[in-house]
Amino acid sequence: MLGKNKDSCIDSGITDYLKRLTSFNEVEVKILKGAKMGENLTAALKTEASQILNEIAKTDYLILLDERGKEYSSTGLAAKIEKWREMNLKCLVFLLGGAYGFADEIYNRSNEIIALSKMTLTHQHARLIFSEQLYRAFTIIHKHPYHHT
Repeated sequence: MLGKNKDSCIDSGITDYLKRLTSFNEVEVKILKGAKMGENLTAALKTEASQILNEIAKTDYLILLDERGKEYSSTGLAAKIEKWREMNLKCLVFLLGGAYGFADEIYNRSNEIIALSKMTLTHQHARLIFSEQLYRAFTIIHKHPYHHT
């Protein structure tokens, strides 16, 4: 994730979902400092790209959360995660970028791109929604009743 959250209520929700998620899968969250978007957007995105590429391994399977991506239902995301698990990937990396998307280097490095919604979401809300949907996907996979409560 790029940039810090500024809303403690949203941070609390994200922390709660990620804590719940650890009962199903190992989870690590890294928050990278986003570049300052000044007059030169291209340069700022390249700075972010450099930082991102330094944090991910060549063997990591990179999934971007981006408005250009494919949308999934909750059960569809669960099925997609199951498919990724069947591929025996060492590490899935979900990357939520900033308001201006990613530099071309990141789009080119990505293995897949998914979208949370066609609607525009704040960065903080996108984090919360994705955390909840990731947790929900794992409850669907493990036949936990959360999805239907």
